[in-house]
Amino acid sequence: MSNPKNYKLYIDGAWVESVSGEAFASDNPAQPKQILGTFQKACKEDVGKAAEAAEVASPKWSETPAPRRGLELLRAAQLLRDNKEQLAREMTMEMEKVIQESRGDIEEAIDATEYMAGEGRRLLGFTMPSELRKKLCWTTRMPVGICGLITLELSHGHSCLEDYDRTDMWEHCALQAFI
Repeated sequence: MSNPKNYKLYIDGAWVESVSGEAFASDNPAQPKQILGTFQKACKEDVGKAAEAAEVASPKWSETPAPRRGLELLRAAQLLRDNKEQLAREMTMEMEKVIQESRGDIEEAIDATEYMAGEGRRLLGFTMPSELRKKLCWTTRMPVGICGLITLELSHGHSCLEDYDRTDMWEHCALQAFI
């Protein structure tokens, strides 16, 4: 890549730079002089802004019927499928994987997304007997709110949480399928 892309953080519906102003370059491990992109180094304030935006958006998403939420996931799965080869090539460049393994990893992401989309039609509750007469007990499954995810990358010689100098470009691109 002659002009590496500057990847930003996705917070509150917009691509933004980190509050810290810090960024880092991610290279191709097979060709370290080949910079694949520069990535924002998110800080505590960025995480706070993202959590705040998610908290504000959560009620509207929770009120969206489960089958409709499932359709959104199906749309994302289709975008991943449409871009599978590009994503696999990027994963291969970043991780020194063979292309077949990268394709398989992308297919796993597609399959899991499609499976979860189907759960929107199978969002079942339970009924159970009550100890009281003329009473019915049931459960209803509902979204519970936002959650955060910190992943631990075990490749490239890293085995613990630390200031990490490598971000997966393909994951950044795959994220776009969900927005």
